[in-house]
Amino acid sequence: MTRKKKNEEPDRVLIKRYGNRRLYNTETKSYVNYQELVKLIREGNDIQVIDSKTKSDVTKSVLMQVIIEEEKNEKNLLPLPFLFQVLRSQEESIQDFFKNYLAGSFQAYLNTKEEFDRRFKSWLEMSPTSPHIWEKLIPGAEVIKEFWDMPKKDEEEK
Repeated sequence: MTRKKKNEEPDRVLIKRYGNRRLYNTETKSYVNYQELVKLIREGNDIQVIDSKTKSDVTKSVLMQVIIEEEKNEKNLLPLPFLFQVLRSQEESIQDFFKNYLAGSFQAYLNTKEEFDRRFKSWLEMSPTSPHIWEKLIPGAEVIKEFWDMPKKDEEEK
C-alpha cells in the first residue's frame, strides 16, 4: 500500500461488505478483518466500504464497528464521559460539532504534535555537538554535558 504524502489526499481503498458481513479488499483481492482495516488506515489510506448487494456506502457504520472492536480490545479510544456527552447532546448541535470543530481540531493537534516531535528530535540530535546551547537554556547543563562526554572518555582509555 502507498502512504499518503504531505498535502495530498490519502489513497482510497475500496472494500466490499458482503451479506455475511465479511469484508473484501478489492485491491489485494482478499478478505480482511477489522485489525487489518485499522492497519490499512494507519498506513495513511482511506477506505470506502460498499455493500455488495445494495451498492450503498456503509463506510461510517463499518468504521464505527472498528472503533467498537478497538474498545473491546481495551484500546480506550473514546473516554466514557465523552460518550455520555455525545448521547446527551441535541442531535443538531453534535452534528455541527463533529462537522465543524472536532475533525479540524484533531488535525491541528496532530500537526502540532508532529512539529513538536520533529523539533525536539532535531534539538536532541544537535545538543551533544553544541553543549554551549545547553548551558544557556538549562541550569546545571554541565552535568548533562559530562554525561555525553563520558562514553568518549571511556573510549579514549581503551
